[in-house]
Amino acid sequence: MGSTRKGRDVDAALRKKGFRRDVDGKHIWYYFRDSNDEEGDVKVMMSHGMMGHSLSAKLIGDMARQLRLTKKQFLDLIDCTLNEEGYREILSEPQ
Repeated sequence: MGSTRKGRDVDAALRKKGFRRDVDGKHIWYYFRDSNDEEGDVKVMMSHGMMGHSLSAKLIGDMARQLRLTKKQFLDLIDCTLNEEGYREILSEPQ
């Protein structure tokens, strides 16, 4: 499927995986909730303008790093081959 994804697909996948979406004037923030259902320190941002466009490979790499994932893991998260449980396991691994 290549290394780009549509902004709307990224938005939908993150929300499906337990991220809380918060919108401000220019950006959309996604916060991942920890196992106690509290807002953790994992977050990522996407601009409103990207919702109707494809995200570049560079932006996908930047978002992956913010979420403590490799680019491949991030694409798996978006493509739904990595589920919320799997993501939590990755976050719990020592870095």
